[in-house]
Amino acid sequence: MVSRVVSRGAAGMVGALALTAAPLMAQGPGVFEIFASRQQSPSTPLLGGISFGSYHGAVGMRVSGALNLTSGQDSAPSRSPYAATCHHYGCESGSPRGYYREDGLSMMPSIGAWSADLDLVFAPVRPVPALRALLLGFSPYAFAGVGGYGVRPANAADTSNATWSVGAGAHHELLGWLGVGAEARYRQPFRSDSAFAPAWQDKLQYRVGLTVSFGGRKRTPEVVVATPAPAASAPCERAPCPVDDAAAQRVLDPRFASRIVDFADGYVGTQYATGGSSPRTGFDAPGFVRFVFGEQGLRLPATVDGMATVGTEVPTRAGSLRPGDLLFFSNDRSSTVDHVAIYVGRDRIIHSTASGNGVRYDVLGEGERGQWFADHLVSARRVISDAGTRDGAPRPQGEGDDR
Repeated sequence: MVSRVVSRGAAGMVGALALTAAPLMAQGPGVFEIFASRQQSPSTPLLGGISFGSYHGAVGMRVSGALNLTSGQDSAPSRSPYAATCHHYGCESGSPRGYYREDGLSMMPSIGAWSADLDLVFAPVRPVPALRALLLGFSPYAFAGVGGYGVRPANAADTSNATWSVGAGAHHELLGWLGVGAEARYRQPFRSDSAFAPAWQDKLQYRVGLTVSFGGRKRTPEVVVATPAPAASAPCERAPCPVDDAAAQRVLDPRFASRIVDFADGYVGTQYATGGSSPRTGFDAPGFVRFVFGEQGLRLPATVDGMATVGTEVPTRAGSLRPGDLLFFSNDRSSTVDHVAIYVGRDRIIHSTASGNGVRYDVLGEGERGQWFADHLVSARRVISDAGTRDGAPRPQGEGDDR
């Protein structure tokens, strides 16, 4: 009977927290997590659970629930109303065979422990790809929340409490949309007289999990309408063309490259599609690059070959590349380019790749994939204009060249 009360309490707590967080969690990109958690003491049970979170910039809301299930034999005896009618010939009155033993002990699983939490999460590095790159893909965070925790030892009273908690952790991207996380939580009952228990280490709860990111595709707030270029201007097949005067001013903004990188990050995990140029159908390599720059007001050619002729050529050596530069790769390491990516800094690139199942990050020279791209990098172009090059056309050789 007690296990049923605990079960209903756990379900009610998780449901109430989920309903409270739902309006907040619908406002941004989401994270689904499968995790395992345990208190500091090795005698406490291991819990398995799931969580849903949503972020708006660096701030997020997360609701979590976890259970530890035990067999009926591990809990206090729970005698069935059918037990009196069971004998060695079988059970009468329609009692399901196998759900109760002849001694009346329940064989159904019961809840040995549970936890539920609603957390406010602060992750300052999460919305800034450049900072994540500096930390090698790690994103630290802190959180505070309210919830509940309960343990029911065998043949003992339930110990459920409403709690408050604080903690910190770190998340690491594996494939852009797939990641891992680890955190430590200090949990304290509301009824406690002290803010932190003297043996506060015993109140720590550790958690590790596998995360899947979804949704939250970024959209530019401005609708840019393409207008025909004047006859005297450079054709857009040979040079990147701002769509209008407002777009030209954005290109001259030194923060334009950062916006390009941030916008591209919002599409990590989008599927690969040959010839694709839309997040609804998927992207190929040039389709992704053209979409990202186009949504920010800069029109690029539709093919890898065309992109390899725009802007200004820059050296591919370390220190010469800047975020927003286009990097070109060749399968046979020749002048014929086959692939294009956007450089984001610290040797990292973002691109849509068939071998990577869509839009993702790779690090030049790191791992088997990164080494392949480093070995097959053949050229780089800077298409984001510096001051004084409003039309984005190539500058004369030697004028502001990095070489």
